[in-house]
Amino acid sequence: MLSIDKYAYENRIVNWSPKLKALLWLGGIILAFQPIQWLKLAVLVVVAAITIYVTKVSFRRYLSWFYAIIPFVLLSIIGIVVTVSPQRSALIWPIKFGSIYIGMAKVMMPKAGQMALQCMTAIVCTYWFALTTPFIQILQVLKAARFPRVMIEVTMLMYRFIFIFVDAFDQIHRAQKLRFGYDSFGLMIHSSGVLAKMLFEQVIINYKMMTKALDAKLYDGEFYI
Repeated sequence: MLSIDKYAYENRIVNWSPKLKALLWLGGIILAFQPIQWLKLAVLVVVAAITIYVTKVSFRRYLSWFYAIIPFVLLSIIGIVVTVSPQRSALIWPIKFGSIYIGMAKVMMPKAGQMALQCMTAIVCTYWFALTTPFIQILQVLKAARFPRVMIEVTMLMYRFIFIFVDAFDQIHRAQKLRFGYDSFGLMIHSSGVLAKMLFEQVIINYKMMTKALDAKLYDGEFYI
């Protein structure tokens, strides 16, 4: 069982109505995008604390799930604050190129902070929903909301293959580290290439296995959810 499924099926509120949890998640997303900054921060802290309590996950493990997301948030912030200006005084840490300066715009710093807080609040709320709601309940919510069947099927397949991909990555990467595959820059480059190749092969193998399983069950082109 994948870790996210383990927490989703074993948390303290697993038996709550999935529709109620979906409404609470939607409420959290709305609060994440409202303009009051202290309310966003309060939602972030409270929802994170509730998630840790109801899922019984360690604080360190919970933080580790943000490692892959924070770089994307930082890139978004950089895209907002880094700019070009003819005035040195308008920038933080300006670097001169000819007659212009490149740096972080002072006027954009508050907006960048607001966006970062907004993104992190929405992510924390989404983690709460994903870690407390088994995927079968999420599918039930999508059906109750009258989403198109094709969209539900694509969501189901994406969920399956994303976490198969993550699980395969974790196993291969751990095996490479045990064999000192990342002890130098050259080994890291080589191991990363091998990792990418093996992940691609693993996805193809899993696709073929799923196809054979569906054929054995007389799959007629439609998933009965």
